[in-house]
Amino acid sequence: MKRFRLLLVALGLALAACAPAATPTPAVTREVVTKEVVKEVEKPKATVRLSGWAANPQETALLESLLYRCSLKNPDVVVKYEPITGDYWAKIKTLVASGEEPDIYYMDIFQFPFFVAKGVLVPLDDYMARSGVKREDFIKTLIDAFTGPDGKVYGIPKDFNTLALFYNKDLFAKAGIPEPNENWTWDDLQEAARRLSDPAKGVYGLGVPADAGRFPIFVFQNGGRIMTPDFKDTLLDSPEVIEAARFYTSFRAKRIGAIPADVGVDWQGTGFGQGKLAMVFEGGWLIPYLREQFPTLRWGATFPPKGPKGRGNLIFTVAYVISKNSKNPEAAWKAIACLTSEESQTVVLSTGFALPSRAKLAGHEYFKNHPESLVIFKGAEFGTPFMWGLRGDVVNDQMAKALERIYLEGQDVAASFRQAAEEVRKALKEQP
Repeated sequence: MKRFRLLLVALGLALAACAPAATPTPAVTREVVTKEVVKEVEKPKATVRLSGWAANPQETALLESLLYRCSLKNPDVVVKYEPITGDYWAKIKTLVASGEEPDIYYMDIFQFPFFVAKGVLVPLDDYMARSGVKREDFIKTLIDAFTGPDGKVYGIPKDFNTLALFYNKDLFAKAGIPEPNENWTWDDLQEAARRLSDPAKGVYGLGVPADAGRFPIFVFQNGGRIMTPDFKDTLLDSPEVIEAARFYTSFRAKRIGAIPADVGVDWQGTGFGQGKLAMVFEGGWLIPYLREQFPTLRWGATFPPKGPKGRGNLIFTVAYVISKNSKNPEAAWKAIACLTSEESQTVVLSTGFALPSRAKLAGHEYFKNHPESLVIFKGAEFGTPFMWGLRGDVVNDQMAKALERIYLEGQDVAASFRQAAEEVRKALKEQP
């Protein structure tokens, strides 16, 4: 029995030795690959509101096209244009008082002192410095006009106008008079008006409206001013102003000049187009009007005549400003910087709707084919901003009334302007 057990054990060992070796289990290696997926999240856009007056459909279309161009350059900024119809200044002042004004809005130079005094505008100097925009990029008289008493810039001029002497070529040819040129003086103006006038036929040499937006250029040409430099007093009763007023009103007194009512119109531009006024002082706004309403009229334009003390002109200009209540002033600045860039201003110039405020564009090709526009553009070099301080409304009103009293009531020139000065001083004393 014992031997049998041993045999079985030996046989078992032999069978085990003949069995095939066990197949080893291969090791499993797992490689974990981490792939980084970068998903671009669209940057949130800043929305700003822009308001201005709607002058006409063409200018509105121009602004909208510029805003589209700017949206491509600044895709992170959305500008919503909200034009204001009706009484723009009444509405914008109401919005400012309630804190609901747009981020960006038009600022006329005449209204500028009021808004600066109220402290409702953002100074732009830091924004200009960060984006490389310099004061020197703009016509000096324009950028200076929107500089506050503290020396800071509060508005970037978008466009401007000055006054030119527009003249009827056919009437000059008929009278045998050489056309006006930039060397004309007051004497030349008066002599031409005399020879061009034919009251019996309702034709007068020069338009001399009771308009505070025309008369002051004669004051400047005579070395005078409308207000003191600090706008705290008026100079309407100064010898320079009174002498200029005597010269200006003498045209109608001698029947060689007329006011609009004398030729049956509301605006002298219409009287000029009709051939009733041989010469008028108007801005670039007259050009498209003449082309549309009087396409056959042959006319020219040159600088206003020199006075006893040299040249003088008025500057009418509008700027973009940023509200102090704006929640996105950086975005608002980007919009303004684009709208007033050299590229945008070149587009504005090419349309003929307005004159650009960029100084460099004085040499643009456009002016070679539009010399009358160049005259108006260069007028800014010797122009004075159409702005008389915080009570400019009273100053304008009193200037117009002084001229009307002379024209319609026969009041003495000096007495009429002394009366105007007294009224302005009363308003200045009542000023808060």
